[in-house]
Amino acid sequence: MKSPHTGTAAHGHPSSATPRLEINRDVLDVLSSGVAKLECSRSETRNPAPNVPAEPSRELLTEKMLADRWVCSVARLQRWRTAGEGPPYLKIVGKVLYRLKDIEAYEEASLVRKTF
Repeated sequence: MKSPHTGTAAHGHPSSATPRLEINRDVLDVLSSGVAKLECSRSETRNPAPNVPAEPSRELLTEKMLADRWVCSVARLQRWRTAGEGPPYLKIVGKVLYRLKDIEAYEEASLVRKTF
């Protein structure tokens, strides 16, 4: 039994269809890049983009944004605030916000340079 996606038999042995699948993948790569270029050129002619960065810089981060950046939970950030640990934060209209410059300074201060 051959796997239609890998060109190998069900037990992992190469089949004679491997070169054919590689050719098909090459054709698909060429087609997908052509479609991407076509879509890009169409969108540029319809809506010329002003000179604005694609992603606006964020000077303030929410709890969720910081948790995503540090790959930790929002609860951990909340515990740190309760214990007086972690980076400084703002509380505006009941919403906790972190300044990017404070986050970057905290990250720099947390940088481990030598381990011996």
